[in-house]
Amino acid sequence: MALSVIIILICLLGLVGNAIVIFYFCFRSKLNQSTVYILNLAVADFLFLIGCCIFFVYFLCLVNGVKTPQESDKAIAIFGELLISFTFNASLFFLATLSCERCLSVCFPLWYKCRRPTHLSAILSTVMWALSLLIMIMERFYNREGRPTVYIVTSAVFLLLTLLMIGSSVVLLIQIQKTSVECRPLKLYIVIITAIINYLISLVPSRVLRMVYFFVIFPTPYANIIANSVINLCSAFNSAANPYIYIIVGRWKKKISTTEALKLTFREDSNQTCEENISMGSLQSDNESKSKVSEQD
Repeated sequence: MALSVIIILICLLGLVGNAIVIFYFCFRSKLNQSTVYILNLAVADFLFLIGCCIFFVYFLCLVNGVKTPQESDKAIAIFGELLISFTFNASLFFLATLSCERCLSVCFPLWYKCRRPTHLSAILSTVMWALSLLIMIMERFYNREGRPTVYIVTSAVFLLLTLLMIGSSVVLLIQIQKTSVECRPLKLYIVIITAIINYLISLVPSRVLRMVYFFVIFPTPYANIIANSVINLCSAFNSAANPYIYIIVGRWKKKISTTEALKLTFREDSNQTCEENISMGSLQSDNESKSKVSEQD
């Protein structure tokens, strides 16, 4: 019961933070190639936290005898569970897509600036939502005999995306080290790397626990409830923390408003200038290494 109250409080804080981010991008800022994913990530996190609130408020009402498990009430709880499953996958996809695309922009700057399709962000966002819906349907509505196979496949996808995010973060850190000191560190990249660290700390244990929860039969109903609560606590913390990461990065060593902090974090001209410097630094280091090899020959 105490865990449920903590989860609801975390969800309420996260709902406020993600609502601020969504409002900022919808009414105060022009979207670019990167912030399209940030907006979609905020929407996914917002919906996930709503699902958690619905489910755990219903659970608390049952525990305290406020409600009885009637069919209409069960439908509300099931809706909350489906929303949690759907948006959990969406958050993962958007964070992975954002980190991989930023990695491509640094490693292949010419291709990214000249050959990248104009509407790629919108297309990928639509695909990510569709994939999330498909995975949710497969995990929740597939026949009971084939469901373990589906869950193993989706867990393999989760592992692959995790490795991609770790790899892209390492590449971004290496490329940032090659650029000039005055342009280091880049706020958008700090946001991405910090969000991935937050993901590794919270969502990876959550997914591992979810696998254990799916394949292992717990000895008592109480242990079953505790396991499910811990899983959702980790996931709720991840979704609630992301908007505050954006604000803290923008406000670092500055006393400014939340809107100004978000503006500094996602300011396109600053990010683009530093990104070009990082790319140039990478190209220069590659040219220097090639010239050294040619001189040795």
